[in-house]
Amino acid sequence: MFTLSLMAVTTNTKIAVGIGVIIFVLLFFKLMTSFIKFCFRHPILFLFLLLCGGLGFIFNFLLAGIAIVAVLIGGGALVMFNSWDQ
Repeated sequence: MFTLSLMAVTTNTKIAVGIGVIIFVLLFFKLMTSFIKFCFRHPILFLFLLLCGGLGFIFNFLLAGIAIVAVLIGGGALVMFNSWDQ
């Protein structure tokens, strides 16, 4: 079912979705490495945030920011590609 709906979209849409996915993956791995570096550089703050529940909130907040940036860049690419067809 998903492959049938994927075949119905245009090439420009596939490229824009691909750009959004690539941006999300790159930023996600950057978030993971930065988060691990933060945990090793500031162990006392890491333990405090871990015990108080703030660590999960911060990670989810940053992950949502990454998703928003990826959607905006993918949407911008879609608008740019679709404007050239006219």
